[in-house]
Amino acid sequence: MEYRREIDGLRALAVLPVILFHAGFVTFSGGFVGVDVFFVISGYLITTIILHQLGQGTFSLAGFYERRARRILPALYFVMLCTLPFAWFTMVPVELIEYSKSLIAVPLFVSNVVFWLDAGYFQTASELKPLLHTWSLAVEEQYYVLFPLFMLLAWRWCKKWLGPMLLVVALASLIVAQWASQARPSFAFYMLPTRGFEILIGALIALSLNQKHSAFERYRAHPIYRPTSESGSLCGLALIIYAIFAFNKSTPSPSFHTLIPTLGTGLIIVFASQHTIVGKLLGWKPLVGIGLISYSAYLWHQPLLVFARLISIDHPSTATLLLLCVLSLVAGFLSWHYVEKPFKHKNRVSRANVLKWSLLLTGGFILTGMIGVRNHGFPGRIAIPAEVASSIKGHEIRKECDLNYNWIGTNIDFCNLGNSAEKKISIAIFGDSHSIAILPVFDAVGKELSQKYTHIGVGGCPPLMGVDVARGHYAPGVCENLAQREYDFVKSNGIKNVFLIGRWSLYTDGDKYGHGVFYLTSNKNSRVDKATSRINFAESLKATVEKYQGLGARVFVMSQVPQQNVSGASLYTKLYWRNIADKTKVIKSASVSRSEHRSLQAFNRSVIQSVQKDTGFTFVDLDDLFCDDEKCHVGDDVRSKYLDENHLSIPGAMSLRDVIRRLIADK
Repeated sequence: MEYRREIDGLRALAVLPVILFHAGFVTFSGGFVGVDVFFVISGYLITTIILHQLGQGTFSLAGFYERRARRILPALYFVMLCTLPFAWFTMVPVELIEYSKSLIAVPLFVSNVVFWLDAGYFQTASELKPLLHTWSLAVEEQYYVLFPLFMLLAWRWCKKWLGPMLLVVALASLIVAQWASQARPSFAFYMLPTRGFEILIGALIALSLNQKHSAFERYRAHPIYRPTSESGSLCGLALIIYAIFAFNKSTPSPSFHTLIPTLGTGLIIVFASQHTIVGKLLGWKPLVGIGLISYSAYLWHQPLLVFARLISIDHPSTATLLLLCVLSLVAGFLSWHYVEKPFKHKNRVSRANVLKWSLLLTGGFILTGMIGVRNHGFPGRIAIPAEVASSIKGHEIRKECDLNYNWIGTNIDFCNLGNSAEKKISIAIFGDSHSIAILPVFDAVGKELSQKYTHIGVGGCPPLMGVDVARGHYAPGVCENLAQREYDFVKSNGIKNVFLIGRWSLYTDGDKYGHGVFYLTSNKNSRVDKATSRINFAESLKATVEKYQGLGARVFVMSQVPQQNVSGASLYTKLYWRNIADKTKVIKSASVSRSEHRSLQAFNRSVIQSVQKDTGFTFVDLDDLFCDDEKCHVGDDVRSKYLDENHLSIPGAMSLRDVIRRLIADK
């Protein structure tokens, strides 16, 4: 197989944006498409090798999997070994549990499945998972478990149908990806059925070039066809660069949008050569060098960034993040030179040794992970006061009412709070995960006043009627149907007080950086974008309030609690774990400013106030409970008010007790 310098340069074009994207540089908002570029390159190179060996009659499954093991495992396992001590000394128990799960999943190449199943509101944030990036390796290896066997059988029995069969599978994968990007976005992002078309684009290119290899090489090299090669490769480069800078976290991925960087990669593979401008650019020695170490650099960048964030009380500075990006390349070079290269040569490391060490380390990682999960992240490592520890724990009421809903949104039901002996339900509480987070205060007030309340809600579903959530957690219709069930319950039980609680900005603005909007749609043909979601939020809030008021119910709409800069559980554990003296100063510094909080809430707060003026519902403003003139505090010296960046802890929820009691007493 002829070496193509421009392919290694293309690898550099893939890995650099990924590293900068994960470092948080907003200019590279679409840097995640580097993974899509890698998939196409992988499909092209591996398929080319298989086709060559099939043509020579030298292909064997044992040889193929040995080469994959030599290529993938040494650097991967070396990086995993290096993360072990850092995880032990920097991770709080909940983070160590998630890390331990990944230690089990990565060697089995099912980490994409684990990360998909773990996607949710109360899970460890993605930027705190050092092995999160291994999902892409899992996708590739799952593909390469099946693909060589398919190629071997197809080559023997239906060689002439090989191309059409791959094309059909690729188109089916693309269609599923487009559907799942709206209906099952987490599944779409992590799983092989929705990523397969990207690898198959490379495979189809390899098959096409293999069938016309000699003619194609003459075509690319001949001066008369130079304009086509130049324009084709320049177009491919432009498509990739456009995706890197124009895409963001709100861009459905993978979907039809993903064709932009993947077809761009395909155009470069087809048309670029050392005779073209793009080929010479990508063949530039520094880019080729980065391309050669791209796999190891990719493995190193996520752990380096994660552990820097874990070590830091606040977020690392821009200079620190940039330095870590450079260190990723340095570590990548060292890994490539001293780990990757030696294992590629059979005369230096025998097949028996590859098998022995692979099995030994695989078993060791799985056992280590099982021990970490079984021991609940070893909380005994960290000596913190009981009052602090209790403030960052969950609550049994919260567990009972967060009813193990699955990814298609079934098993969602009502749960009772307060005095369960009462027959009459006084108050209904509806909302997303923010409503679940404050259930302890409703339970306490209900018991105090000898009243019975009910709750239903799941993370990512606002208690708004007539709208559904696109690119959220569940299948189409789940959130809309849940809101209708809430209304029907109030109607059939004659409930006269309804609380609507939500992370409202999630549906109008996304997170603090404007990413990850859970778009609200009003029908199947509704546009899925921020502007439409904002319109739907305003209209559905007013319609929902009016419908409940039409039943004679008094409606309370609660403001969204401030979203913090740091996780409460992580911050308070570090304060005591590291024996920081001036805790008040650190807590204040880490807390979000009131102005930043109000800026994020500006749009949905204006909508809520407008609807309140029209309908007269009771607005529950929580800002003064959490904020002074300058800061919205994560907590005080001994108690965190937050579990993570935006969900209240038990003390945080209980700080609403006087407000809730007064509202109920005035009803």
